[in-house]
Amino acid sequence: MADLAGELKVTVRVHDGHVRDVRIDSTRPQVANRLLSGRPAAEAVAIVPQLFSICGRSQQVAAELALAATRGAAVAADAAQARRIESDMAQEYLWRALIDWSRAAGGAADAAILAAARSAIASDDRLGLRLIVERDVLGAEAPQWCKLARPADFERWIARGATAAARFLDQVQRDGPRHGASDVPLLPRFDDGAAGSIVAALDARADFEQLPTLDGHPAETGAIARLARQPLVAALAEAFGRSTLVRFTARLAELARIACGDAPAAPLAGGLPLGAGRGLGWVETARGLLLHAIELAGEKIRRYRIVAPTEWNFHPRGALAAATVGVPEAGGAGLRQRTEWLLQALDPCVAYRLEIDHA
Repeated sequence: MADLAGELKVTVRVHDGHVRDVRIDSTRPQVANRLLSGRPAAEAVAIVPQLFSICGRSQQVAAELALAATRGAAVAADAAQARRIESDMAQEYLWRALIDWSRAAGGAADAAILAAARSAIASDDRLGLRLIVERDVLGAEAPQWCKLARPADFERWIARGATAAARFLDQVQRDGPRHGASDVPLLPRFDDGAAGSIVAALDARADFEQLPTLDGHPAETGAIARLARQPLVAALAEAFGRSTLVRFTARLAELARIACGDAPAAPLAGGLPLGAGRGLGWVETARGLLLHAIELAGEKIRRYRIVAPTEWNFHPRGALAAATVGVPEAGGAGLRQRTEWLLQALDPCVAYRLEIDHA
């Protein structure tokens, strides 16, 4: 599906030793309506996961919930749907830890471990998944890791360097734990205050899929928003702001929670009726809030809209831009490396190109 994915081009403009501007150009096409309108609704929902090579399970759950909500009642995700969402989360987090972080820490991805992880996720083998997370990512039992609650506890964990994940986060910490911090508001839970504003904006703005906002302002979504009150994430954010390090840690904390088999603090998905023949499905994915909105004409799709988390986090005035404009170019790992880390922590669901432009 590479031809449907598009890419992000991020241009960081530097002048007099500081970042003066960040430009984000997206070639992500809005393909859902073009490919799904006019199809029978059930057929369209079945096609959805084939359109997306990333988070396909979560995309399908969002479609299922949106269609169910067109029948006129709010819908909660069932246990099977929730497990599919968590499987997607675990896969995305594991691939970053086992591939990207391993390479960044000076090692290489282990093909046998990746194969075992892929098998555990495909078969929904939570015991196998837990073993891999504990042995190859956390270097500790997941319940014990989840008890880390203070920056000092976290620093001792990374100092041990038992896994590539710990060694990579040690690099980020040593370069500066405050790098990448942003004051862009976190997106609230969809079912806890955000729904009304988002639905109203979705109805009012034809471009909401490309430039989503909450009450007219950009917002950040993802693990850092979901886990804002998790003890370790909250303590690190209090100490360092919502930085690149804290974003990575939030993703790791959510992976540890899934490995433990603990329930999330709040539902991960649901469906909301929007009026006659209209429904919205929402899913919290690894990257953040995903929305599918369906409008039916009879039993066929009249209009299909998708708002992906990438559009929240890579809004022109969003978390990436807010965390980058004004920072100095020199020092530590350097501007390119820090921006790469920030991009990885925000984790767009398409390929990206980073260019540093010295004006």
